[in-house]
Amino acid sequence: MKKHLIPLIIVALILTVLPLCAMNSSAESAADENNIPDDTLINYGYLQKFKEELKQELIEELTAQGGITIATVYEDVSFKEGQIIILAPDCEIIYRGGGAVVITSSNSQNEGITDMAEGRELFSGEPLEYGHIYFASESESHKAILITGGTAYFTVRGDYEIA
Repeated sequence: MKKHLIPLIIVALILTVLPLCAMNSSAESAADENNIPDDTLINYGYLQKFKEELKQELIEELTAQGGITIATVYEDVSFKEGQIIILAPDCEIIYRGGGAVVITSSNSQNEGITDMAEGRELFSGEPLEYGHIYFASESESHKAILITGGTAYFTVRGDYEIA
């Protein structure tokens, strides 16, 4: 019985070791093809640099093909009490604190400032809520925000004027 068991063990070892050797040699040949040593270590700084380069290449490629347009960036701003922020069409504004109310020249539907968090229109006299995103869509109505208390803080993307 022992005589039959030894050849089976040898066959099992051979079947186990051969695929591992084949995998190792294919990995080595792939590494040789790309001139990358199989013991190369990649650090976090390299990955960050590679990510930024790749992102920039993708943006350049997509904009060259007309696939995307790079919009204006968000900027953090603050305004003093009594100032009025006149929002241009397609302006986004995130309320970060202070005191502020909406001013619109119309109270009809789709003529106010849209509160994106609640999905409703705000009209003259309604206060802004902390952390909400407000959007000034294109319409005949003039849309503005009056600063009512101390200093108000916003993150803005798009055009606006201060009156």
